[in-house]
Amino acid sequence: MAPVHTSDSDSVFLDGGDPNAGSAVMTVVSAHHEELVIVTVQGSIDVLTAPELSAAVEAALSGQPRGLIIDLTTTEFLASAGMTALVAAHEAIAPTGLFGVVAEGPVTARPLQLMGLDQTLTLYPTLAHAVADMTGPE
Repeated sequence: MAPVHTSDSDSVFLDGGDPNAGSAVMTVVSAHHEELVIVTVQGSIDVLTAPELSAAVEAALSGQPRGLIIDLTTTEFLASAGMTALVAAHEAIAPTGLFGVVAEGPVTARPLQLMGLDQTLTLYPTLAHAVADMTGPE
């Protein structure tokens, strides 16, 4: 796999009297690989952080990439708000662009499968699988 170039990184932080105040709840990093944009999400995607994911997707799609991959490999929690953001991302790039979600295991793939979203979204077990599928011959 060719080098991936990072273009943007945003974090959402907790505030207030919480003992975890100041620690990142979610970090979103956007990177480019050939004609794809890869949005990697680390941490928790919930009602507080899903808007940040949506903003990262909007920014990624502004360049009109051939495809968008959302990598949830380092995501620790995926709430319904996060699933809604994934469906919105899919709808934003469809029908002309490619879309995939890297999700494997009980934290990410299982909730998507339980909600039936694996019937709508293309899920990949690894980023390498997603990139290979989207950059292969058409």
